[in-house]
Amino acid sequence: MSKGIKKAIKIAAASLAWLTLAGCTAKQEPKSSSSKSSKASKRQVSDNSAMGRLSQGRKLFYWTVYWDVNGPIKTIEQHAASVDGVGDFAAIYDENKNDQLFLTDGAKKLLKQLRANSATKQTPVYMTVVNDTRTEDKSTDLVSALLSSKAQAKQQAKEIVALTKKHQFDGVEMDYEQIRDDTGLWKKFAVFEKELWSLCQKEQLKLRVVLEPSTPVKKISLVKGPEYVVMCYNLYGFGSAPGPKANRKFLVKTAKSFESLGKVSYALSNGGFDFGTADGTDVTSLTTSDVKKLIKRKKAKPVRDKASGAMHFSYGSHEVWYADDQTLQIWAKTLDESAGRKVDLSIWRME
Repeated sequence: MSKGIKKAIKIAAASLAWLTLAGCTAKQEPKSSSSKSSKASKRQVSDNSAMGRLSQGRKLFYWTVYWDVNGPIKTIEQHAASVDGVGDFAAIYDENKNDQLFLTDGAKKLLKQLRANSATKQTPVYMTVVNDTRTEDKSTDLVSALLSSKAQAKQQAKEIVALTKKHQFDGVEMDYEQIRDDTGLWKKFAVFEKELWSLCQKEQLKLRVVLEPSTPVKKISLVKGPEYVVMCYNLYGFGSAPGPKANRKFLVKTAKSFESLGKVSYALSNGGFDFGTADGTDVTSLTTSDVKKLIKRKKAKPVRDKASGAMHFSYGSHEVWYADDQTLQIWAKTLDESAGRKVDLSIWRME
């Protein structure tokens, strides 16, 4: 028998076996990566983890951080079917080189390894641009300088797109934080965003824009087209009394405030905070793995808060609040109900 005939028989047999398992009435979806239903079907078969369950019927995006890449690379590989995109955090600015934008070494490593892995090479990866320098985080003075004029904003947009293309990212993610209610600076950002969106369209790059819940969306005009990612966490945290990163009231209010933007998704956060004092002067951020270690070390017995769905426990004078897998499911459902649809989610952060 020729190799061609043998190959044809094998293909036919495999197809028949698939139909027997899937059911003859099953509708075959397109193989395009943009098909939600196709990927959801894949998830039902291949990923019954907490991450897989959270991703059911929605797009699920995760952020990684440049100071912790080895664990996330393995996690993304293991759960590739449940991850629709990755924010490679981060590209930051070098204050010693006239605020030149550069991609951190850890971010370069993560991108290289994702591209080299057969399970993750097709996963969309965005270059996350933040208003951090080598010595300062979330600098609004930096944003003011970068966007001080229309010419400056245009140049900044060009530099961001150039760096994105240089490293062959699938898209850009803008994450300028702590602008808060500074409408003057937001208007400058809107000018910059319009230019950036135009360049991204020209270069066939996707664009995500991260917004804090304090963003005065009714007072500014943001361009239509990019995906807006609304942060739904840090309701309690640094400088506050002990409490959860989010609660139902906060989530409902946030969804109602931002749905008018059109193409909106929402960001939740795992992990939590260790509040050493009641006035917020001694607060430590905890990742999910940090929480697990602390529970084991302190032999704590966490309980779920009914009002927020978050977990909490105490040891000594400390009060710890955090989100576990069930918390994320509760928060996701609250956002779904508030928005009247199955919302796409981004999670801070991957470990």
